[in-house]
Amino acid sequence: MLKVLIADDHEFIRQGIKLILREEYPLAHFEEAEDADALISKACSGSWDIILSDISMPGGGGIHALEEFSRQEIRVPVLIVSMFPEEQYALRVRKAGAMGYITKDTVTENLINAVQAVLAGQNYFSDFVTKD
Repeated sequence: MLKVLIADDHEFIRQGIKLILREEYPLAHFEEAEDADALISKACSGSWDIILSDISMPGGGGIHALEEFSRQEIRVPVLIVSMFPEEQYALRVRKAGAMGYITKDTVTENLINAVQAVLAGQNYFSDFVTKD
């Protein structure tokens, strides 16, 4: 069974992501975290197939969580979902260990494509982020 952890400080965002993903993955198990501390705690205490995390949350946000995952050697694919344009943070989160970055104004199909790519072990960033 697919296990998905969704972290965002806004419940309606968490619920919206879950609703969209449940259409594609009806048997998946979903859990939620409302801040970076809850995200880190749940990531450490469970086995997740993917984590979708906001970049900006109380307790340090997604980048802080990625850094903590690295320190604690937690290996889990992370897709950052942010209201900020990709140009602002995508390179930074990629270097911190995220496998993808999408903005909250993305269409449903892009969210599903991003999740599918990350679950398949592929990065999901725009071309300007992947060019080094």
